Amino acid sequence: MSSYPGPTLVLAQQVGVPAAEVWAAWTRTDRLATWWWAGLPDTTHAVDPEVGGSFRVASAQADLGASARFVELVEQRRLVLDWRWETGAGQEADDRVTVELREHAHGTLVVLTHEIADAGADTSMRDGWTGALTSLAATLEGQA
Repeated sequence: MSSYPGPTLVLAQQVGVPAAEVWAAWTRTDRLATWWWAGLPDTTHAVDPEVGGSFRVASAQADLGASARFVELVEQRRLVLDWRWETGAGQEADDRVTVELREHAHGTLVVLTHEIADAGADTSMRDGWTGALTSLAATLEGQA
């Protein structure tokens, strides 16, 4: 059971590449930039993939941003982040975002769980996560 009082989003995306490639797409700044808000020309990306390290994406043009801190990293299997949206008024408490990579014969299943700290939060961010995961798959499969 989650210790976060808000809703929990769980999304899954099949990606037709090995887990090592998906891992690199989440943990290397140059790879993250190929799929996360890649259509927004002013997007900045920064990743420091170690426990306590930072993760940040932002676009002033779109007034979108998120910053996070890595809480757990299990190479090519799981990453956990304390997450804050920087859009609008921002957040008072961190959410928890967990990305699990489940490799199989046809690629990798990416399972993203977003536990929301705000009990009154809506779940409109589901569309954003769906778009991000779709972009991840399309980008990585297009490079294969």
